[in-house]
Amino acid sequence: MDAIVGLGHFCESHGPCVILSTQRCKEEPQQYPHNLTVPWCESCQSIDLDQSLVSKDEGICYVTTRTPLQQDLAFLLKQAAVRSLSCEETSKEGGTMYFGDSERGHVLSHTFALQDSLARGFHRKYSILILMRDKAKAAQINGVEQTQCSQRAVRQAQGSPSSPARSLSQLTGEPAVFAHLHMWFTWLLSVEPVVEKPSNAPEIAISCSPGTLRLLYKTMAKNVFRTVCYCILTGIRIEVENDEILQTFCQLLPNKWALPKTGEICKLEKVDGKWAVDWSGCLPSRLPRLQTLTEEALQNENLTEGVLQSYLTGAILHWRNVARTISWISAPSQELFQALGVQKFDLPLLAYWTA
Repeated sequence: MDAIVGLGHFCESHGPCVILSTQRCKEEPQQYPHNLTVPWCESCQSIDLDQSLVSKDEGICYVTTRTPLQQDLAFLLKQAAVRSLSCEETSKEGGTMYFGDSERGHVLSHTFALQDSLARGFHRKYSILILMRDKAKAAQINGVEQTQCSQRAVRQAQGSPSSPARSLSQLTGEPAVFAHLHMWFTWLLSVEPVVEKPSNAPEIAISCSPGTLRLLYKTMAKNVFRTVCYCILTGIRIEVENDEILQTFCQLLPNKWALPKTGEICKLEKVDGKWAVDWSGCLPSRLPRLQTLTEEALQNENLTEGVLQSYLTGAILHWRNVARTISWISAPSQELFQALGVQKFDLPLLAYWTA
C-alpha cells in the first residue's frame, strides 16, 4: 500500500495549498509536474515546479516535488490540505486526525502552527498529510472474493458458515503480515524519543568576563588601553604592579596561555592617578582584527554584559581556531590565508598564537 506525504500551508493570499510532496517511484521520473495551476508567493515558497529532490534506496526512488507527479494525486492532496487546514478543527495548537473515503483517499493529518509576528493572528498554519488510495489490503481481498463468489448469496442460501473466523493474514492476503507488523512495531520502539541529556562536550577554552575589561576601557586613556591590548595579543611582556589588571587583559587570550618571559617589555603604571604606558615600540597603522572587534564591542553600550561575553568569547575562539589551523600546516600558502580571512595586520597576533 503506497502513500504520498505532503506539507500543506494556509496562505493568506491563496488559502490552503500544498507546498511540498514526497512519493515513492520505481525509477526517477524524466519529466515533472503536470500543467496544474499552482499558487506562488513568498509564503508558499518551497522548491520550483521544475525541481525535484531524489533519494534512492535499493532500487526505489523517493521523489519530492512542489506538487505530486500525477494530476489526480495532486487534486486529492489539494483537497486533503483544504480539509485539514480549513474544515476539520482539532485545537488552536493543532493535532492529529483521520478523514477520507474510498473515492477521495484516506488521510492522516497533523496540523501545527508557527509563530509569526507579521502574519494574521500572529501565526502561520501548516499540516503534514499522509494520503493513501486504499484503506487496507483487506478491501482488495474482499473485492476479489465477491467477484468470484458473492458471499451474500451463499450466506442467504446456506445460512451462517460453520467457521466464520478468519485471521488477519487471511483477510489481507499477506501470509507474513505479522512479521511485517513486528518490523514496524520494532522500528517504532527503537526510535529514541527526544530527551535532554547532559553533554560531554569539552569546555570552551575561553573565560572572558568583560565587565572589568569594559571598566578599564572607560578608565584608561584610549592610547594606553590600545597599547596594552596590542601587547597582550601579540606576545609582548606586560609589567604592572597590580596582578588583577594583567589578568583582566589576559581574558583576551585562551585559557592557560603561556605569557612571554623574555623579550621587550611594556610597563603599565599609574602616574599622578592616571594610567600610563612605557613601551619602546609603536602601534601599527592597522590593528589585528580581534583587537578592533574587541574595542568596538566594549564601546557599544547597547551590548549587555551577557551579550558582550558571548560575542568576545566567539571572537577569541575564532582566532584560536585560525591559529591552530595554520599551525598544523608546515608551509601555509597565501590561498590558505585568504580562505581563513587573514589579513596582513593579523600576522603579528598569529605569529604569537601559533608559536
